[in-house]
Amino acid sequence: MLEERQIMSTSSASLAAVLQLALPFGSTLVTGTPETLITWSVTVRAQPPAFPHIAGGELALISMDVLRGFDTRITLAEVVEALATAGVQAVAVDDDIPHSATTVADQHGIALLALPKEANLARIERAVNTLIVNQKAQMQERALEVQRQLVRLAADNRDLNSLLQVMARATAKPIVVHDDAGVTMAQVYPNTVRRVPATPNSRPIAQNLPYGEFQNWLMKDSPTAEGIIVHSPLGFTTVLKVEKRVAGYLSLVDGHELLDEFDRLVLTHGAEVCAIELAKNRAIAFAVEQTRGDWVQVWLSRTPADDDLMRARAQQAGFDLSLAYFAVVFRATTAAGVSLPLEGLVSLVRDDMTRRQMSGAVGHYVDSIVALYPVNERLKVVVEEVREQLSSRTPGGLVASGISRPATGLAALREAYREAKNALSIAFELGEREQTTFFGELKLFQFLLALKEHNLDSLRRFHDETLGSLFEHDERKQGELIRTLNGFFEANGNLAKASDDLKVHRNTLVYRLERIKDLTGLDLNDAENRLILHLALKIQRVLATVPEV
Repeated sequence: MLEERQIMSTSSASLAAVLQLALPFGSTLVTGTPETLITWSVTVRAQPPAFPHIAGGELALISMDVLRGFDTRITLAEVVEALATAGVQAVAVDDDIPHSATTVADQHGIALLALPKEANLARIERAVNTLIVNQKAQMQERALEVQRQLVRLAADNRDLNSLLQVMARATAKPIVVHDDAGVTMAQVYPNTVRRVPATPNSRPIAQNLPYGEFQNWLMKDSPTAEGIIVHSPLGFTTVLKVEKRVAGYLSLVDGHELLDEFDRLVLTHGAEVCAIELAKNRAIAFAVEQTRGDWVQVWLSRTPADDDLMRARAQQAGFDLSLAYFAVVFRATTAAGVSLPLEGLVSLVRDDMTRRQMSGAVGHYVDSIVALYPVNERLKVVVEEVREQLSSRTPGGLVASGISRPATGLAALREAYREAKNALSIAFELGEREQTTFFGELKLFQFLLALKEHNLDSLRRFHDETLGSLFEHDERKQGELIRTLNGFFEANGNLAKASDDLKVHRNTLVYRLERIKDLTGLDLNDAENRLILHLALKIQRVLATVPEV
C-alpha cells in the first residue's frame, strides 16, 4: 500500500477519464467539473474506521447502506461535509443524491457522482486506481469490456440499435450507422449525463447532424479499407464490409479534430461486430426474399388472366391488396437515352422501404425497378430521395422516376404501372431525364405532345402570338417577365408566395405583372386570360423538345 500511495503522489486522472474508463456505465457527474484531478480512490469499509487514511485529492466511494450500519440517522450531506473537510476531491455514491448533498458539495468545491444501484465498490476502487497507475492498461481493459458486451449482444440476436447503445454509452457520444448509399440505418445518442470538458480545438456537436454534407463527403472521400478510421463531417468514420464489399459506415459524432484513443478502440471493436450484424441481416433478408420470390416481376410479366393466381402469391408475400398504392417506376439511362441496368439496386429500394416502415412491394421488370408504395402524403419527397440514392449508385447515368395515381387491386395497379411508365416517357420527351414526375400532373402535356405531332405550326403560332412580346422584351432589356409569369403560376396566383419564391419585393412583382398585361394585352385578373398565358408557357416546354432545323 505504501508503494501505491507513493505512485499516487505523482500520478492522477481526471474525472472525465475516470467516468469513461473506470466507473460503471451509467455513472453520472451530478456536480463539479470533469477536469477535477483524482489522485487515488478509497472505499467505505464495513467496520471502523469507515475510511482508510485520506491524504487529499481522493475519490471517495460511498455506500450509504454501510454507513447507516454505524449511524442510522446519518445523511449524505453530513458525509460529504466530513469528507470535503478531510480533503477528498470527489464523492461517488450508489444511492439517491438529495439536493442538500449537492449544495454541500458545491459549497466545498468538490465533485459529486451518482453510481448505478448495486455497484461493486471494491471493483470500482481497483479500476480507478489501476487507471491512475497505468491508464493505458485500464483503457485497454475497458475497451475489451465493451467488445465483450457487443459480442454477447450479437450472439443474443439483439438489433443494431442495441450495439450502438453500448458504444454511445461507453464514449458518451452519438453513434450513427449509414448504409452503403449513405442513408441512415440507425443512430443512438448517449443516454447518460456525462459532462465532457471543451477544448480550444473542439467544435460543438450539432443537434441537427450534417447528413447532407456527410453524403457529399461519401461520394468523394469515403473510406474503403477495413480498420481505417478517418475524419468526416460527422466526426470519425470507418467502413463496414460484408464479403469484401462496402455494406455501410460506422461514425462516432465528435467535434474534436483528433480521435481519443479509447474512442478509437471502441469504434474499431464496434465496426467488427456491426459488420457481422449487417451480414446477418442481409442473409436473413435474402433468405426471406428467395422464399417469397419476386412476385412483382412475375405479376407484370403475366396477363390479367393470371391475376387470381398472383393475388394469392402477393398475399403470401404479405402484400395487403385491400389498400391503395402508388406505382413508382425508376429507370436509368445514359445522356443518349440508352437504358442502364438497375437490377442490382432493387435491394436498395426495398431496404429503404423497410427502413421507413412502409408495407409495399418492390421488384425488377425489364429495365426498371417497380415499387408499390402505400398512400402517403410525403410520397413525392420519399421517391425523390430514393431516386437520388439510385443516382449516386449509377455513375454516368441519369435516373428518373415516375409516379402513378393511387390504385387498389391488381387490375388497377397494372394500369397504375402503365401510368408511372408513361410519366417517365413524357418527362423524357420534355427533356426532364433526372427528376421525379407525377402522372397526375401531365394530362395537359399528353394532349400538347400529341398535338405537336399533328399541328406543330399552330402550336408555334399560338405560343408566339401570346408570349412573343415578352420574350422580345426580356431579350432586349435583360428582363425577367417570362420567369415572373412562371413564378406567378407556380404560386397559384398567390402574390406573397410568388414574390417570396422569386425573391423580389411585392411591389416589384405587381409592376412586372402590369408590364405583362401591357405587352400581351391579357389581364391576369381574367380567368380566361390566365388560362391562355398558362397554356402558352406549357407549349413553350413542348416546343423546347423540337429539334432545331
